[in-house]
Order: sequence, then C-alpha cells, then structure tokens
Amino acid sequence: MSIPLDLWGQRGWPSVEVAGESHYARSIRGLFGKDFKATGTEITVTAQLIPEPHNKHDRHAVGVWVGGVQVGHLPREEAVRYAPVLSALTAQGWLPQVSARVWGAEWFDDDGRTGSFQGSIRLDLAEPHMLVPANLPPSGDCRMLPTGNSIQVTGEEKYLDVLAPFLRPEGECWAHVSLHEVIEQLARSTRTIVEVRLDGACVGQLSPKMSSELLPAIRHLGQHGTTAAARAIVKGNRIKTEVVLYVARAHELPESWLSEAASSQPAAAPPVPVTDPVGQSAPVVPAPRAHAPIPPPPSGIKFVVPPGWPSPPEGWIPPSGWQPDPSWPVAPDGWQWWVPVWR
Repeated sequence: MSIPLDLWGQRGWPSVEVAGESHYARSIRGLFGKDFKATGTEITVTAQLIPEPHNKHDRHAVGVWVGGVQVGHLPREEAVRYAPVLSALTAQGWLPQVSARVWGAEWFDDDGRTGSFQGSIRLDLAEPHMLVPANLPPSGDCRMLPTGNSIQVTGEEKYLDVLAPFLRPEGECWAHVSLHEVIEQLARSTRTIVEVRLDGACVGQLSPKMSSELLPAIRHLGQHGTTAAARAIVKGNRIKTEVVLYVARAHELPESWLSEAASSQPAAAPPVPVTDPVGQSAPVVPAPRAHAPIPPPPSGIKFVVPPGWPSPPEGWIPPSGWQPDPSWPVAPDGWQWWVPVWR
C-alpha cells in the first residue's frame, strides 16, 4: 500500500509533455466520460508517476497513470533524470503525483464519418532537485499555510552559517520553514514583524508590510496552539544566500481552510528523503527528538532502532496525530522512526 505524495515545485501550469499517448488513446479517451466534445476538450487531473525498473525497453522508464490506468510515459530523456528520485520515493512507500492537463479531440476523415481520437497530456513537474524539500517539517503541532505568491525574506546575510547546509549544487532547494510573531526593538519604539525560522533557527524576517500580510493567519493558528509553517526556496551560495517564501496571504485563505484550522490540529506533512549539501545520496537526518512514555502502542505499528541507538521507553508510541512513516526503510545511522507493519 502506497501513500499519495504531492510533489513540490508545482507552479500551476503544465510544461512537461507525456510521451506515447497514441498507445493509450482508449485509456485517455475514457478520462473525459460523457463531457467529451469532439471539437476538443481539456480537463485537469492528478497523475501518478511510477518508475518501471523492469521495463525491457528502458530501465529508467517512468509510467504516467491517471485514475488507475496508464496513459503514457515520461519522455526517455526526461525519465533518466527523474527516475532516481521517483524510485527512491516509491521504494519508501510513497506514490508521487502531480497535476496534469489532459486534452483530447476527435478527428474525422474526408468522408466525415470515420473518426479517430487524439489526446495529449502535460505534467506540472518541477526539476528533479525541486520535487522534495530539503528538511523535515517543524517539530510540534504545525500547519502548512497554502502555497501562494513569493515573499522575499530580509536579513538573510546575518544567518549564512545557518543557511550553509541548505546550499545545493543546483543553486536552490525547497525547505520547510516556520513563521513566528516577534516584537522588534527599534531605537525609540517597537514593531511587530514575522520571523522566519529554518529547523528552529532564525534565518531572517519579513518587512513590516509583508508581515502584516501573514500575521492574521499566524495569530489564528496560534490561538489553537498551532505553529504556522510554509514552503520556502533557499538559493544562492556561501557569500550570498536568499530565502523566498511561497505562501498565501491572510486575505487569500479560503474559509474552508480557516474552519479546518480552528477545528483540528493536523499532523505536519510527512518527511521526505533529501540529499546532503554536495548532492550525494546519503540522507541529511536531524537529531531524534525525545518523547515521554505514553500508553502501549496499537497493533500494526513497529518501532525500528538503528544499531547502537537506545530503545524508546517501554510503552512509548508516537504523539496523537502522527502517521506511520514509510520513509527511509534502510536505517541510516543516527535516526529513529516509525514504520507500518503491513498485514
């Protein structure tokens, strides 16, 4: 059983063309149902990307599936770039998925009676190094603000040492950040701004104007004991690094999101695999967090302890709201996690 995982980096427009649609014309036609118009119909769907390491034509092949049926493949030259990260995700129990645009039309011969269906699919797929974040979600109860337009963080030059581990050969990476309301002391007054933290360490602030765009949402979550989190891109090098948030402003938040935030405290997004600063395959793993003993674990959950690490307190289970974590099934040194015992 795989857990659906929305890949990061989607920008709202599909740009990667799917190959081999002609071989799956019947499956693509079936996606439109009764709403299909022969002159041309376009729909937006969710597409799953499933590596095919045993494909006899290309061991890097990546199949594209929609609604339980295959509709094509990534082009060969693209598949060789995406297969490593997608294979790592599927091996760890995730089902990578992105938004896709599907177009179809019926073409008729000169007699006007013999027609053939033609379809095309484009994926909203970021570059391979931008598919997953470079760190885990913030600790404790947190809620991700919806993705929105970019907001520039200021003052990053003071925190180059904190940002250095997030520098990548490609020049940028996604990261989870947390947002906090702080009072800044000025020469003769104070002002309230938003502080941006990466793995608990400050990496900059928002300007007063930009802070005012997010503070209502941060306070709304704070009233329910939840920390606001957001997506950010860290880009640059060891002498100049920038942090840019991609987050919805308070006035852009839908009522459904506000109501859900007030009625529940969802668990943070599941962790995903990341690479080290020099692009090697070993995961960057934060230190494990301590938890107090709580009642015996439910059936179907197993605790895995890496060699040399102490076992958890007897009867310890994850805090309320945690989900079984299928990532990193091969224990890297210095990490503890929960995995489901599939029956």
